[in-house]
Amino acid sequence: MKRPLLATLLCSSLLAAAMPAVADECTPEAAMEKGAELAATLERVAYGDADKLQRINQKLIELQVEDPTRSDHTACEAYDRIIAEVEELEKETDSDSDTQ
Repeated sequence: MKRPLLATLLCSSLLAAAMPAVADECTPEAAMEKGAELAATLERVAYGDADKLQRINQKLIELQVEDPTRSDHTACEAYDRIIAEVEELEKETDSDSDTQ
């Protein structure tokens, strides 16, 4: 009798240990927050500069063609990827404007 109980407890503890990983998945609320973060990043980077926003849009289209977001990416991962790319473009355009 003790062995099945021990096995059940062991399985339960393994499942409980895995729960934080499941909880870290991208919830709809987290995806909405990431979307808001992306909007704020775009506003900060390209506020009032339609040309810069167009260049960012074009670069993101090129990125999607070169390295598409796969179905195994969560929405949060996709947003993080776009935010990182926009911030990288911000650094590039800032360094370009510094050299001019």
